[in-house]
Amino acid sequence: MAFSLKLELPSHPQVLSIVRSAVQQFAIVVGFNEEECRSIILAVDEALANIIRHAYDNRYDQTIELTCRRLGPDLGTDPGKPLEEVCDGLEFIFVDHGRSATPAQMKGRDLDDVRPGGLGIHLISQIMNQVCYEPGENGNQLRLIKLLNRKKQ
Repeated sequence: MAFSLKLELPSHPQVLSIVRSAVQQFAIVVGFNEEECRSIILAVDEALANIIRHAYDNRYDQTIELTCRRLGPDLGTDPGKPLEEVCDGLEFIFVDHGRSATPAQMKGRDLDDVRPGGLGIHLISQIMNQVCYEPGENGNQLRLIKLLNRKKQ
């Protein structure tokens, strides 16, 4: 069954814990295991923190829209298709109206450059199956997709 959750959040770090809880519950309902849930939460948290820090320059009075959507068809609509072939997962779409990032800024720093911070983009890219950033006049959009790997029983 497809469903979504749309949140309008202030660009304040205090809301990160609320979003982490919502994302965890959403991922559990979709069928991700505990380890996958932790990874998804980390990726979403990093994305929000980057929007607050970089797009909004740590201004806490701005708005971030976050849509969490379950991907995949209603599993009951195609009884002939094996469950392991159904594309199922989660999509997260973040929209902000802050400063846009350039492709060079969206690239993580060299992993040989050992120092605190700056690994969020690497983490997000490793955790999610798809990461797409689109700057635009009507806001910047970051789209993250995590597919659910179903095992044959």
